[in-house]
Amino acid sequence: MALKAAKDVKKTNYIPQANIEPGTCPARLVQIIDLGLQAQRAFQGKEKPPANEIMLTYELVDEFMKDEEGNDIEDKPRWISETLPFFGLFADKAKSTKRYFALDPNNDHDGDFAKLIGIPCNVTVVNNSVGDKTYDNVAAVTTMRERDAAKCPDLVNPPKVFDVDAPDMEVFNSLPEWVRDKIKGNLNFKGSALEKLVGDAPPKAKEEKPAPKKEEPVDEDLPY
Repeated sequence: MALKAAKDVKKTNYIPQANIEPGTCPARLVQIIDLGLQAQRAFQGKEKPPANEIMLTYELVDEFMKDEEGNDIEDKPRWISETLPFFGLFADKAKSTKRYFALDPNNDHDGDFAKLIGIPCNVTVVNNSVGDKTYDNVAAVTTMRERDAAKCPDLVNPPKVFDVDAPDMEVFNSLPEWVRDKIKGNLNFKGSALEKLVGDAPPKAKEEKPAPKKEEPVDEDLPY
């Protein structure tokens, strides 16, 4: 699933952005990132088996980054991502299955997520607060009507697809560090093709230091 993608551009001064207004936004799928086999959080006190995970990123076609004066930067549309366990389409209640059929309702691509890049859809955005932080999250993805899809603007950013079993290192190296670290931390990393290409081991735990008097909560799933 190799797909040439632009390398990271040099960062400029970052302008803090407001949360995306909750509601349903027209979008196109711009990224599909295979995160590999990941440990799962316990649910209601019961351990859950590891599961393959993917990260889906949507480019909103009418929401843009703002400049210092609050004006839209029209070549920088907002992105919103979600991470979910990845199952075959036989798992009809799985979120990954629902996402697939929202993008390919007739299964024209026979379950191949890689072929869904660029497909228009409707993304319902919600704001969720954790402590003093508020995050933008995906609540739902639905199929866009054909007549609306025909008028939907094209992607502005180069699309990216990453398959952990057939790693494209140009795509891998263009991902944010925390995403790369999560991929390298997957349970099948050791001995994989990616490990050979990366040439190092998964991130090691830092040396133990005296615990602070008060531990701050850690947000494990940061928004992308």
